Amino acid sequence: MKALDDTTGIRQSLIAATDLAACVTTIFERYSILCGFTVQPHATLTTDRAMAQLPRGLSLADVEVSSPPGYRPTQEFCNEIAAMLLDLMDEQPAVLDFLSGCTFARTLH
Repeated sequence: MKALDDTTGIRQSLIAATDLAACVTTIFERYSILCGFTVQPHATLTTDRAMAQLPRGLSLADVEVSSPPGYRPTQEFCNEIAAMLLDLMDEQPAVLDFLSGCTFARTLH
């Protein structure tokens, strides 16, 4: 029975990881100026880094965009990214196990 439980857990983790990768790909496709962002425990962030609250004490942080020097992403822009992540978390709660400490960056070719 334990082997079956392990297999089910692995399958759920793979599905969650695949769904997270698809969500992040969609985020970068939708927002062409987005260079990257992180998801960090809120307690480890300064207020200027935390852009939007997420479940389990996590925050969307370090949102960087391709823009003129000194430009910072708007709160609305960050909230849209957070909303896409929150939608995924609602559909696939296991995604939360993968997010803490992750950095997501655009791939350049």
